[in-house]
Amino acid sequence: PAVSEQQMKAISSRTLAISCLQACAIGFGAGWLARSYPVNTVPKGAFFLLVEMEFKSVADREKAEAIFAPEARWCRDHEPGTLSYEWARSDSNDRAIIVVERYADKETACAAVHKSSDAFKTFRPQLAALEPVINGHSYVASDIGYTSRLE
Repeated sequence: PAVSEQQMKAISSRTLAISCLQACAIGFGAGWLARSYPVNTVPKGAFFLLVEMEFKSVADREKAEAIFAPEARWCRDHEPGTLSYEWARSDSNDRAIIVVERYADKETACAAVHKSSDAFKTFRPQLAALEPVINGHSYVASDIGYTSRLE
């Protein structure tokens, strides 16, 4: 039997209504899930390390970058308390870098977890063998401003 125009309109209306209900349910579910994640999940008073290094040569800096990369990947993948861990080259001295490290706290995330990891224990002696001049400073966040727009 052929489907009448009136029946087609009814089927189309039901399909549209079901699609709208599905979209609303998905939107509600996503909103419900999102409510359990605060906009700013960064703990107050995060611990920062700013570590400046100058290498004897560009080749040594490049070697250091090559050994830093797996260390940084390890931190991102296995250390949730390591909030950021970034290496940046100087724009005025091709042998100099800075590492910006940010941890949820000094005692646990930095000292107990990060510095005791196998990845750090492998990275640190390799870096020391390159004999960079190191100038490091530590800070506690003031919680004024922001580090990332994603927070």
